Amino acid sequence: MLQQSTVAASTHGASPVLLAVFALGGLVAVWAGLRWALDVRGITVRRSERIRQRSAQRWGGVGRLDAPSANVFGSVGYLRFLGVVLACAGLVLLVITYALWHLG
Repeated sequence: MLQQSTVAASTHGASPVLLAVFALGGLVAVWAGLRWALDVRGITVRRSERIRQRSAQRWGGVGRLDAPSANVFGSVGYLRFLGVVLACAGLVLLVITYALWHLG
């Protein structure tokens, strides 16, 4: 009897809730990734500047005046690269959603 319920549960297609979550997550990731990658309204420049200020404050709080001038993870190029990666991950989620929708 337990095997019949397991087989019956596995014959259904993908859940509409799962498809909606994947699609929404994919759309948000593409939207946010493109904003970072294309630097819409200077978002990456502002974020990079905040990272540099926070790093300088952290180093100054310890008493070191020779704060690092360049942080790889706070550079504009790195943040744009993260935007491209995020947009690609969103596209992968959208492709997965489409595949699950057609397979189900």
